Amino acid sequence: MAQVAPAHIMTKILFSDNDGDGVPLYEELKLGTKATEFDTSFEITAARQRQYQFSPTRNCDMEL
Repeated sequence: MAQVAPAHIMTKILFSDNDGDGVPLYEELKLGTKATEFDTSFEITAARQRQYQFSPTRNCDMEL
């Protein structure tokens, strides 16, 4: 859809909040929370904490 829809339409969709929990669609997708079901503030906080957890490994072969 992003390839055929105008940018202003995609922006409106990505910043929409259909479930009314105060988290826009783009952030729901990033956090992995349910975009169509109301998430409590506890669920949103837990998802944000999971997103930023990082455990470094010794074998880190990153391509830049």
